[in-house]
Formats: sequence, C-alpha cells, structure tokens
Amino acid sequence: MDSATIYSMLENEIIPLYFAKNSKGYSPEWIQYIKNSLGRIAPNYTMSRMIHDYMRKFYVPQSQRAQALKADNYKLAREIVAWKERVASCWDNVHLEGNIELSENLHNATISGKDVEVTVRLNTAGLGRDLGVEMIVYQDMDGESKFHRAYPFEVVNQEGDVVTYHLKKDLKYSGVFRYAFRVYPWNKNLPHRQDFAYLKWF
Repeated sequence: MDSATIYSMLENEIIPLYFAKNSKGYSPEWIQYIKNSLGRIAPNYTMSRMIHDYMRKFYVPQSQRAQALKADNYKLAREIVAWKERVASCWDNVHLEGNIELSENLHNATISGKDVEVTVRLNTAGLGRDLGVEMIVYQDMDGESKFHRAYPFEVVNQEGDVVTYHLKKDLKYSGVFRYAFRVYPWNKNLPHRQDFAYLKWF
C-alpha cells in the first residue's frame, strides 16, 4: 500500500508538477510547493531540535546517572552489583507456588476481547519484591502471532518468600490473542530491563 501510494504521487502529482515549466525554465507551482514544505516541515527537523532531543533523552540523563553511580565512592554502583549477585544466586530456585489462577475466558489459551483476571503465587527464594511478573500477549493476525502488549502484575500480598501477584485488565480489543507469563528481576536503580536480562517463563 505504501509503495503504491508513493508511486502514484510521483506519477500523478510530483513529476507533472516539477516539469510544468514556464518560459523561464522553471515550474512556479513546484517552487511554491517546495517553499511551503520548507516553511512547514523544516522548523521541526532542524539541527537545534535534534541536539535538544539528544541532550534531553540521552546525554543529560546519562550524565546524571554517572554522577549518581560515582557518588560516595561508587556506593550505588556497589549496591547494584551486590543486588545482581544476590539475584543470580537465588534465581534457579524461583518457582511457582501452586497453579496460576485464571479467569474462565483464559482456560483455552486464547482471549477474545474480554476482561481477564490472573493471580500468581511465586516463591521468590528470598528475593521478595525484587521480582516483577507480567503477561505477554500476542495477537493472531493473517496467520501469524504478532506481539500485542505486556501487562504488568501488581503485588497484593507477601507471606515470607511467597509473593502474590494479581492482574485484572479490561482488554477492549477484538480478535484472537495468545498469552504467556514471565518473571524478571526488578530494581528501580537499573537503567533499563536489559541491563540485567534474567527471565523465566511459566
């Protein structure tokens, strides 16, 4: 569709307009088209805007994080390393406690635009609330399963090492969806999830 649209615009609009030259050898309509484009588009795509985006999204946050990691003789950095070592040592022992409790419409491994409710009891092997749980949803489209969304669970209870996670979501989408659950280490001091990419599906 995109290809057909581009070729249609080239054939029926852009090329005829460009070659509609007057006696002076240029197309007044094409010049006006270009001026209009420059006036409307260029202010949004300047080097200044790009630099501001890089500063706001990358350079300033990374500079602030570097300063935080180095403060107090790298105190935060040492805490993150210790936390990662603790998670790694306990990770193999993290497991489900009992069965996952699913709402009725999830029992056939598909969901069809309805409310879903899930409860997971997880033995955290001493990691407590340093673990997150989420439901990963794929949608069946054109014979393929395509990633739809990830829905995080909330912690609703903790008894010793066993933490209960709950998800209630109103899925206002039509179609057929498939789902799975996974657990991952969570720490607010990580820059992003991939910084410590442990993952366990269940």
